[in-house]
Amino acid sequence: MKVLIFEYITANGEASKSLAREGQMMVEALLSNFVKLSDVETVLFPAEKNVEIEFQKHIKNVDAVWVIAPEFDGILGRFCRYVEDAHKRLLTSPSKAVALTANKLTTFQILHAAKIQTVPTEVFNPEFDYDKTKEWIIKPIDGVGAENTFLLTTEKNWTALPSLEKKCLIQPHLHGEKTSLSCLFKNGEARLLCVNLQIFEVKNQQYVLQNIDVNYKLDDGRYQKLATQIALAFPDLFGYVGVDLIETDDVFETDDVCFVLEINPRLTTSFVGIEKALGLNVAELVLAL
Repeated sequence: MKVLIFEYITANGEASKSLAREGQMMVEALLSNFVKLSDVETVLFPAEKNVEIEFQKHIKNVDAVWVIAPEFDGILGRFCRYVEDAHKRLLTSPSKAVALTANKLTTFQILHAAKIQTVPTEVFNPEFDYDKTKEWIIKPIDGVGAENTFLLTTEKNWTALPSLEKKCLIQPHLHGEKTSLSCLFKNGEARLLCVNLQIFEVKNQQYVLQNIDVNYKLDDGRYQKLATQIALAFPDLFGYVGVDLIETDDVFETDDVCFVLEINPRLTTSFVGIEKALGLNVAELVLAL
């Protein structure tokens, strides 16, 4: 099998340094997986000026494609569709699953309908008078990671909020442990690989990812149960998927409530540490699906 590995940020060269660094790390980790598979030839997509045109040319010469790209502006979904339209094997979630999970409002609505605990989410209206005695998070409806996400804890923060260029969402800011799940999905079923801890620092009203502790703690059963619930709610998810959580005890007078924040239908930064932490070859596992 001949597999094309495509990472949009490094191929395109137009993004923040943090996204470019994370993209390069994911590519290197994925190549480390594939190099151990004797019956697979991997091709790495080079940096190109006309990425979309060149991508559609490259996929004609391979059997399968692994797409790594951000969800914003429909990028991930668009490149997945190119692979589908070329009738090549897509080793990541199909475009229809990406369309649902890339839109954080749609994700919230599906999770809520499935009775999966999630953070209350609504479209941000700049004209509305929100309760400024409470803490809020404002984020793009299709953002990736903590990019362009603003934390508002004081009235002064609201005054300093920049004009927002795209449609954004607003959520209550919950304090707690920021964990993530690395999972494999197929046909409404899920396999939990590991639970990770995401360590953030707040700079200029924005969360900045500092480090990730991969395989941070063992599953007591509830994380696999949550992954299975998500798989049933989003049956088209396929392959490696990351799920961001916030685990908190400061709301609703309950203990250790686990809220789903986001579903990432692609490789996440946590993937980079899985081979070393667990000895698992994720590429091999995905091909086996």
